[in-house]
Order: sequence, then C-alpha cells, then structure tokens
Amino acid sequence: MEPSSTSKVAVTYWDPAALYPLIAPDLKARLPLRNLHWKSPTRPLRSISSLHVDLLPYSPPPTNLASPTPFQSTTELTRVKSTDSARSAEGPAVTRSASRSRGPRKERRHQIPGLRNTPYLKVYILRCDDNDSYKNTQRKLLREWVTTHATTERGDNHDAFEWLILHVVLPGTPAAQQPRSSSSASNPSGGSRWMKGSMTLLDKIRSDFNGSNAKIDRVAQIRIPATHPDLTTLSPPVAVTAPGTTPESPVETETAWLDLVAKLKSQILASFDARVAQYEDDVKERDSQRQLPGWNFCTFFVLKEGLARAFESVGLVEDALVLYDELGFGLEAIVREQEKGELIGGSFITWTREGLFWLEEARKCLLSRKTGDEQPPVDEIDEENPIGSEKKPYRELILSNEISIFDFRCYLFARQATLLLRLGRRNGDHGIAPPKIDDGTPAASNPSELPEVDDLPRLAEVCRRGVEFITTVSRVLRADLVTHKDSTASPSEGEPEKSVSQQELNAIVDNLVASWSYGVCQQLLSQTISVTLPEGLETNTDRGLLPQRRSSLAQPSPSFAQPARSNITGLEEIAAARADMMVLARTILEDVGKRRGWIGREGWFKLHSEEMEEVDLNADENTAKRRKHGQVWLPEGIRHKGLKEAVGDDEGNYYYRQYLELSEKAMKHYGIAKRFKNAERVESDLAALKFHLKEYETAAMHLQRMTIFYEQQGWGLIETTLLGMYAKCLKETQKSEEYVNVLLKLLTKSAALESGRIRRLAGRLDDQDRGVTPQIFSPPGVKPTTVHHVDVLGYVAEALSLSRQLGQEITTPMTNLWSDITVDSYPRHIASKDGFEVTVRLRYLLSEPLAIDRVVVKVVSAMSSQSRELLLESTAGVEMKKGTNRAVVWTNQTMPGSYIAEQMVIYAGKLKFVHEFMRQTTPDSSLLAANTTVQTAAATKKTKLSFFPAPKGLTGRLEMPKSIYLEKMRMVEIVVAVGDNQIINGELRIKSATAGLRLITASLEVVDGKESVTINEENPGTLGLKDVSKGGEIRLRLPYNSDNELSELMIRLEVNYNTIAGSFVFVDTLSVLVALPLAVNVQDIFKHDTLYSKFQVSTASGEVPLRVFTATLKESKHFLTEGGKGTTGNMTVFAKQPANFLYKIKRNKGVTGPPESLALVIEYTNMDEELRQTVATLFETEMKEAGFEEYTHWLLPSLRARFRHRTPAELERAALLEEFENASYDEYGWDEVLEAIDPRAGLREKVETWLKDFFTKHSRVPINRPDVLAMITRSITIPVDVPPLQVIHTVELNLLCDAGSHSLSAPYAPPMVTVGVALPAELIIRHSRNWDTSTEDPTAPMEFTYEVQNNPDTWLVSGRKRAHFAGVHDKVQKFSLVLVPAKSGYLVLPNIDIKPVGKAEGISLETEYKANANIVLVLPDIRSTTVRIDSVFADQLSAGPY
Repeated sequence: MEPSSTSKVAVTYWDPAALYPLIAPDLKARLPLRNLHWKSPTRPLRSISSLHVDLLPYSPPPTNLASPTPFQSTTELTRVKSTDSARSAEGPAVTRSASRSRGPRKERRHQIPGLRNTPYLKVYILRCDDNDSYKNTQRKLLREWVTTHATTERGDNHDAFEWLILHVVLPGTPAAQQPRSSSSASNPSGGSRWMKGSMTLLDKIRSDFNGSNAKIDRVAQIRIPATHPDLTTLSPPVAVTAPGTTPESPVETETAWLDLVAKLKSQILASFDARVAQYEDDVKERDSQRQLPGWNFCTFFVLKEGLARAFESVGLVEDALVLYDELGFGLEAIVREQEKGELIGGSFITWTREGLFWLEEARKCLLSRKTGDEQPPVDEIDEENPIGSEKKPYRELILSNEISIFDFRCYLFARQATLLLRLGRRNGDHGIAPPKIDDGTPAASNPSELPEVDDLPRLAEVCRRGVEFITTVSRVLRADLVTHKDSTASPSEGEPEKSVSQQELNAIVDNLVASWSYGVCQQLLSQTISVTLPEGLETNTDRGLLPQRRSSLAQPSPSFAQPARSNITGLEEIAAARADMMVLARTILEDVGKRRGWIGREGWFKLHSEEMEEVDLNADENTAKRRKHGQVWLPEGIRHKGLKEAVGDDEGNYYYRQYLELSEKAMKHYGIAKRFKNAERVESDLAALKFHLKEYETAAMHLQRMTIFYEQQGWGLIETTLLGMYAKCLKETQKSEEYVNVLLKLLTKSAALESGRIRRLAGRLDDQDRGVTPQIFSPPGVKPTTVHHVDVLGYVAEALSLSRQLGQEITTPMTNLWSDITVDSYPRHIASKDGFEVTVRLRYLLSEPLAIDRVVVKVVSAMSSQSRELLLESTAGVEMKKGTNRAVVWTNQTMPGSYIAEQMVIYAGKLKFVHEFMRQTTPDSSLLAANTTVQTAAATKKTKLSFFPAPKGLTGRLEMPKSIYLEKMRMVEIVVAVGDNQIINGELRIKSATAGLRLITASLEVVDGKESVTINEENPGTLGLKDVSKGGEIRLRLPYNSDNELSELMIRLEVNYNTIAGSFVFVDTLSVLVALPLAVNVQDIFKHDTLYSKFQVSTASGEVPLRVFTATLKESKHFLTEGGKGTTGNMTVFAKQPANFLYKIKRNKGVTGPPESLALVIEYTNMDEELRQTVATLFETEMKEAGFEEYTHWLLPSLRARFRHRTPAELERAALLEEFENASYDEYGWDEVLEAIDPRAGLREKVETWLKDFFTKHSRVPINRPDVLAMITRSITIPVDVPPLQVIHTVELNLLCDAGSHSLSAPYAPPMVTVGVALPAELIIRHSRNWDTSTEDPTAPMEFTYEVQNNPDTWLVSGRKRAHFAGVHDKVQKFSLVLVPAKSGYLVLPNIDIKPVGKAEGISLETEYKANANIVLVLPDIRSTTVRIDSVFADQLSAGPY
C-alpha cells in the first residue's frame, strides 16, 4: 500500500544532540513546501504548488555529549510526515528495528534504479554553543559526517542528493550572544561585547564547509527562544538567563526560518533535477536499443517508471501521467507486434494465476454440486478495489518477466487512475487523503466527507479510461481463461460422468469475466463521486428524469431541479462519463440476465416471432428459456457479491431492482450532462423492464416519451415495438383516449409499409423504363432493417368503436392512412340550382375497411388580400376500401373568385383526419428503410379552383347612378339579378368593404323590385326578399360618405335565399369607380343689372378625354338665365382643351325672399369607360353567338380586369379618329384565365381558339356607337349659387373739351392732347343695390370713399382726388377733376378705387369702371428742334455742334 499522499520527498536528518524536538513545531508549521519552481533545459517551467516532506531521523539523541558516537549507534528510524503538520502535538512515533552494527552501514543498491527510494536531502542538526567547542569537537564531527554521508559517487545521479548543516543556537550560550554575521555586528547600546570585525561562529561554519567558490550555501542557523518549553529536557541543561543574551526580534526569527525553507526548496530541486537528468539519459539510451537483440520492455518499463515516480514524488503528477501514457502506448505496440509473431521486448506469460485459480475453484464447486457434496467456500472479489497497484507485487513480476498481459494492463491502469484521481482531488494535498485505486482504504460513501472542490474533467477522464480499460482487458481475461480451460474440462479418471463440459466451462468463463468487469465498474463509480455533483444523483426513484417534451423542436431540459452550481467546469463531462460507466455495468448485468434466461436475445424487447418452435413439456420454465436462447446457466464463477445476490434469486427481484437502480442513476447523470438522447435510450430499456414486470402504469409513463424519441430519431423498428407495448399498457390501464391514439400510430406504421411498397413498385417501373437501378434510402443514421408486416388486424374497428365513446375529437394527419390525396381543379355547376360540386380522390392504405361519416374540403382565396374561405362537404358517408377511393363534395355557396385547396378533413366517429394542402410536408418516418424515403422536397403544388356563377344563376353588380346630383349625398346602385331562381324568401345584407367608407343604410332606396323587397328598420343594411320571380332584377340605391376622397368603392353583398331546390348563399365583393371624370370652374362678371357667368369644363382624372353632349344652366324663380351658342351637341374635351360655356343671368325683380340656386346640368361620357364598354359589348355578344355562354361570368369579368388602361396619347388618338387599337391575345394573358376551364373534354381548346380569333378580328375597334353611349352616358347636376352682392358702383370718368377745339380728334378715335395741357374731367358714380337679396332698407345711405389712383409720371390730377360720399340706391353723384398728361403716348385714364367706410365696412362691393379701357393720345408740343451730331474724330476736332 502506498501512503495517502505521494507528493513527498524523503529528507534524512542526523540529530546527535536531540535538538529536533525544539525545532519540530516551527518546522512542521512551514511544511509542506509551497510554490516551488523547477526549470529543466528540456522542459518548460514547472510550478509545484505543494510538496510534502518525509523527515526521517537517522540517529537517536545522544546521551553523552562529551564522547558522542553519532555514527556508531543503533539505527532506530522514526518517520515523520509533513502531512502531520496540522497536528499541534507530536504523536507516538512508529518505529521499526534495524540490525545493530558498528560504523555506518551503506544501503544495498538495487540493480534497477527505478526501484530505489533514497533521500533527496541530508540534514545535520548541529549543537555548537561556542567557538571552542566548534574548534575542538564539532568541526571534526561535521567533516566526518560530510565524508561519510554527504559524498556521492561521481557519474551516478540516480540517487543524487544535497546536504545541509542546520546550526541550532540555544539561549544562554556564547553562540547566542554572537550576531548571525560579522558584517552585521554592532554595539549601539553597549549591550553586546562582540567586537566588530571578528568572525562569528556561523561565518566559520560557512567558511569551512561552503568553500570560497561555493555557489550553494549549505549552512543555516535557527535560534531557539528562551521561552521554549523543551529546553529543560536538554543534557547538559542551558542557562536561559545568562548575561549578555540579546533575544531576536520576531522579524529576525521569521527571516531565519524563511532562509531555511528557501534552502530546503533549492537543494531538494537541485537533487531532483540531477536525478531527472540521469533518468532521462538512461531512458533515452535504453529506448535507442529497442531494435537490438535482448532488449526487454519490462526492464525499460521499470526504468521509465522510476522517472515517472520521481515526477510524482515532487507533485508533477501531469508529467508522471504523460510518462505512464507513453508506457501504455509502448505496451500496446509490443503486444501487437507479438501477436504478429515477432519476438520483441521480451516475453509475457500467457496466463494469470488468479484466473486459473478462479476457474479451478468454480469447476470444483460445479462438480461438488453435481455430486451433492458440500461446496467449498468461495471468496468474492473485493467489491471496493478489484484492481490496484498493491494488490500483488506487480513491479517484481514485471522485473522478473513473470507477468501476464492482463496483470500488466491492470497495473498500468491502476497507476494512471491513481494519478488522475490525485489531479481530480485538488485538496488531496491539504491533508485530506483522496480515495485511491491502489489503496486498501475504502472510498468515502458519504459525499459530505469528500473534498469540497474537485477537478471534474480529471475525474471524468478516469471513467472514460475505465470504460475503455474494462472493455479491452475483459477480452484479455476471457482469452486467458479460454486458453487454459481445456485442461480442466477432461473427465475424472475412472469416473467419466463426473466431468465439466465445454459448454459449462464457457458459462463459468462468462461468469468470471462478468464478475471482474462488474466489480471494476462499481469500484470506479465509487471512487469518482464528487460533492460538486448535484444532490439526488445517487438516490433511487421509480420514474424517469428526462425532460417532458412540449414540442419536437424545443430543446429539452431535465425535469429535476438543477443545482445552483450548474456552471461548474466539467460538471456535464463528469456526469456523462459516470453515466457511460453505469451503462457499461448495466450491460454486464443485462448479459448475465440473458444467460440466466430473464432477458431475450433482443434485450427487453421480445418481438413475437411467427415461426413455430418445439417446446419440451417436461422442462421447467427457466430451462426452457435457456434452451431457447442456446445458452447454459451456471451460478459457479459469479464471484462478485452484489452480482451473486442479483442472480441468486430465482424470481429475479433483486436483479430487477439492481437493474432499475443503474438505469435510473444513468438517466439522471445523462440529464445533467444534457445528453438526452442517451438518457432516452436508457429509459426505453427501463420502460421495457417495467412492461415485463407488468407495472403498466409506470411503463406507460416511460413509453409515452420513448415512442416520441424513437419516432424523431427514425428508429421505426424500435418505435413500433414500443408502440405495441404502450398500447397494451394503455389497454390494461383503461385509458381509452391514449389507447386510441396509439392504435392510430400503429395503423400509421402499417399504412407506411403499404405506401413504401407502392413507391418501390412505382420506382421500379419508372427505373425499368429509364434503365436505372432503383435505390432505397434510409433516414440519416438509421441502418436498413427488414420488417415486412405490422399486425393491425381489428385495430381500425376497435379505434373507431372506442372513439365514439370519447368526449372530444382526436385529430390526426390524413397522410397517416391515405396517400395520393388530390382535389379536382375544375368545379362543376349543378343543374337546376346554384352551387358547385368537386371530386376528391385519395388512396386508402389499410386492408381493413373504414366507414367514414363525411368529407369536408376547405378552400381559401388565392389572393392574400382577401380572407375568404369556402367549405365543401359530402352529402353522405363513404366506405373506404384499400386502393383509390372517390368522394364528391359540394357547396351551396357562390363566392366568385380563385381559390386554393387548403385543407381536407375526414370524420369517422370522433376521429378527425386532417390533410393540409398548403403546408410543406415531410412524409412520416416509417418502419423500414424502404418506406422511409425522407422527402424534404418543396411544398406540394397548390390545387387552384375557380368559382364563378352559373350563366343563369344569381349575380350582383355595383354601378354608378345615371343621374348624379352634387347637392345630394353620393350614391351607388346595387343590382341583384336572380337568373333562373324562383326565390321563395331570403335575406340580403350589405356591408362596407372599403376603409373609411360609411354606408347610409337607413336612407337606402329600392328603385326596382319594390314589391319583393322589405327594408328592415331595426337592422339597417339588411333587407328581406320574398317571391322574386325568375329573371327578376332588384335595384337598390344606397347613399354613402367617406372620410377621404375615394376613387374606387367596394361593398360586400351577401344574399341568403331559399328556392324549391334548397337554401343557397351568394357572397361577393362588388366594386365600382366613383371618382368624377370632370371638373367645372366658374367666373362671374357683375354689371348694373346683369351677371355674366362663364363655366369651364375640363378633365379631372388624369388626361382622359370626355364627351360632353349638353350643358344647361336651369333658371330659378329668383334668377332668369339665357345661354349662348355651343351649349348643346357632341363636344370632346381634352386635358389641354377645356370647354367653356357662357350664360347671362338677370334678377327677377318681382320675386322676393331668399334666392334659390341655379343648376348646371352636364351630360357626358368617359372615353376610357367607352373603350372598355365597347370591347365588353362586342365580347359578350360574340361569346353568346359562339355558344360559350356558360363562361360569361368568368371570361367577361376577366376581360374587364385585364383591359389595359390607355396612355393619354392613345386616348386622344381614339377620340379624334373614333377608333382604337385593341390589345392582342397574348397581351391580355388569357392562359391563366383558361386554367379554370376543364381541358378533359376539349372545351378549353375551343375557348382558346375562339379567343384568338376574336382578338385577331377586332384588332381595331370603332367607338362612338349609339348603343354603347346609351349605356354609359351620365348626367351630373351641379348647384350654382349667385354670389351675394350688396352694392355695385358704376363709375365713369369723362374728359370735358370744347366742341371746336383743335385738340379734339375725329369720331371713334381716342382724344388727342399735348403734353402739359390741363384737361377738365368729370367723375360720375352711380350707387346701386340691385343684386342685394337681404331684407335691409335699400334707401338707407352708406358711407364710401373714392380715390383717383394715378402715376405721377403719367398723369397729374388736380381737384378732389380723394373724397367721401354717401351712397343711396340709384343715386348718381358727380365730381370735377383736372387731368394733366405728363408724357406723350397712349395713356390710360387713372383708375378709381371705392371703399366702404364707417358702418358700411365689411359689405360685399363690386365696381364697374367703364373708363377702364379708355385711352388718350398725348402728343408733344413741337415749337423748336435742336440737333447734335457727334463725329468719330471728335478728339481731333473741336467739340460742339457744327
């Protein structure tokens, strides 16, 4: 057995004066040595955090100092460990006797250096009280000691060591009065008589033994304080109160101890460095001789192991582990070479003594049991430590070449595990002995007694290596036992019946290997327990500790609570490694159970075979089981106590309990390691065991999770087996709903087999046509298996029967039982009634028929902007038989548009089978590789269906009214054509489908069909229908308003109506353009008694031309109107060429009261609408003539929707030429529209041919057709208010000149005057209130002011340029002025500005200035003329005129 801590070195001390007890407490307090740093030339710097020291005394304390004989005394060794430094009092010494001899006795050297254990340092503890004693006695003794014990042989560093002299100074002695060094001697206070410059005792010792050129200080000094309690035990005693003694300060004492510790570190490392260098040289030399004859691996192993143990002794465990790993690789290489027949590295024995002993002992027990004799006692293998480096003298066996491969590997693994455990138990160097493989001390079973902090990755490495070691070395052990079992199989001499057969010997060998392997597993598990693992991992429960799945995509998490230290480094790693070890132990236990007959060849999953087997009726149950599996069970050879108890019970209760314990612990560990797949595989075995034990409730809990896990992993065979077990558990526990679900899964597996068979057959047929060999694909990571049948007979009827008793429906994918699910893309109209019917086809994969109640297909709008959906349902039940089945679904709802088949649902009892057409589906992972073709392809092609009303079915449309009144609310008209339906009663609902649109349903007006429509006053927007005859039409006028200006309006129309054929529904979203295409502007010009209004009509919607037929301004009782020419006729209005209409308006003086508005009525058409309607009229007429009336409600709306909007240039060209170029067939994109027509009867081809002919024939379409204009002409009535005007002034500015004046011009010519001539003028202002419609008194005067606005550069004004006047109705006032022209030319008379003042401020006022266009010709007054001529030679001539 090795010591509890192997990070230690031996230090031998000589203590002739028995001074060690004085320094022991302080020395132990400073051990182990800390923070050592070793640097080798061939290795990087190594740091040793802690190094234990074994202080080994060489001699007992002397009894007589006068004649000491320290080197001739009895050697009584007392080992003192540095690990005992934590104890305050020194315990009793452990002694061992040695032979007495005179003089020193040299240790006998071993031939292999690696097997020696010698001290690294030798210390001589010196008592020298004064210089005389040193000179006379002690110096000689020191020299003898150095010569005898501190001198090494040159060239051999295998046992290299250093030596040290430790001078212990006692109080009260002359040495205590000396300073430590002569260089530090001083006498500041006169207390010391030491003369400075004299050599102290310490200096003399250093001078004598260090040498002048010595690089290593081999002398240290420790001074004992006077208060030390053990001073009285010295002989001769010391006078601690001697005069002149100066005690040391604590700092000096601590410095001395630090110096001693530093010397210990440096000299131990120096010894270690020398030894390592020597060992490395030897290892290199031996390794270089590997190819030479006679090279022996065992010798090389022991030598290199010596280097490893040297590293281990100083705490460099990782370096030691590397060397052991290298030795392990070397051993493997030697074994492989020897297996090839090459004799390299020496020989190993081919058997193991213990193994042969076990085999012979088991054989004797078997023979005793056969003969009935008393069986000899059998010793079980040590459960705690089946392997260990001290179990047998491995090193001696290695050195003598008498070791087997089995023992060699066991020893090597034991050493590696020891080092790993030392690294894993980090505080093993702090006085706590870690559990060890090669130690006989059992590992602590209570986790609270273990170290608080462990290196978990190192412990995990122990388990990982242990798994590999057990699996490998167990085969080696089996080979050893099998090789030598033949010698024990021969019959007894003279008694041939008392023998052991080969089959029985094989069973014994299996038992021996299982016992050894199981024991090693248990040992490693017990020695890798760590307190850092969460609590509860070692406790047993009866439930799985796996995460509860919420979805197949969610990351699972353990169901038990994680500890607060879940972020510990290596926690997951150690948990996973221990779990693997537990699974290995469980596998060993399972193999024993198989041979015992408790487990089948497939493990706990016993598949029922269809083959017939012979059964021995005379044999018992266990014997029958063993014969069934072709194995013989014997209890002999089971040496492990726990394993023997497990298999000793015939009922297997203890075996099952132990199996459950290992399984549950492994599950918990895998959960901590987040290796949930491994945990679930373990749980599957646990579930099968519970099922085997008929614990159905617990088994069902486990099987529920396991079936999901293996389904996701693609293990169809195991999943199907688990499903069968799960179904039985649910049936036994009477859980009907879960039982039905599991039955459906089993039916799914059977259907998957059939689907795979069909796909393989189809693949072979296709490949035969192409000459390609078909391939079968398996899911990733799944090996191909062969299962040809899943027995589900009666499951369909049982599932259907049980489902009817459930309270809620069970939903499952339809693809589980059906394949090739399709919906016909071409709905059919039903004769004599509205609605549609569609055929669905699907392949039923089961052999047992299934009676379904109904089939429902849901289709949704193909436009993402619309949220329409339509349900089609079968009218009767259908019996599904194996193969292709058909069903017809129909709907009474008419919702025009394009739809996509989204979902199909089949109802059978409470079973609901759903198929999603629009989802990206992956076929179910089936049972076999053949039927598990994993298709991660694109989504299934969408099935598109187009629904449109029948030619004579009920339809609806939305129109703008023919007459539009701007003074009223905006309105639209809803037209419902009932077609050939004789409506008995029904209901019509109107809803807004445009954001911000408000329908004024309370003001809804029935225009046509009043006798058949009843307005619901309580529920606006809902109308009742009654007795609407065939071909009838209902027209409704609906006012509306909106928050913003709308260009297009959409209304949802719902009609529920009943006919003699049944109840039907029509739902459609109707739309119409409501933006007005024209804009009208007006300009008013007021006269004294007449108002002239000019109306300008222009395009409003872009640059779309208009046709204006009439424009009429209707008079009212207050105003009379008169229109000019051009207000009637066909007039085309362009964007840049508006139409102007002028009207004269007069006041009807005989009428009083508030004035009424005039009305401007314009009849117009939109050119874009005219083009579209012209093409639609031609299209509809010729389509009916061609016999395609059935598609009127599909093709005609498609034509309108695809009619291309023309550019402004094209519209202007069409308006001028009265014809336009129609788009071609390809430009309309009819291919997409024609997809809604069934091509199977050739009808699509006929329609396509007709369409192409139509667009070829009508490439140019004439417009301005009377029938089209009659349909689209609309009138708009615009209210025109006469602006309220209270006062109008008529102003005249007349020039007053004499009749015979020369300045007067001819008639009708502008007056001519000269510049600067004063012209008299008269300003005439007429005040009128003809246009005032207010009730105020017209005779009441109003204050006004006028102002002549002139430019001084043009006119000079004299007179009353600005004046106030009072205005009375029809009163004329005159004012005199003088105007003087300031420049020549045609001058406009000054302007007159009139403003109200006083109380009249704020009234509406207009001024008619009649002189606004009058001009005056002003001529210059020519009396003389001055002419100046400038010359280009002006600089040479005199300036000035000439």
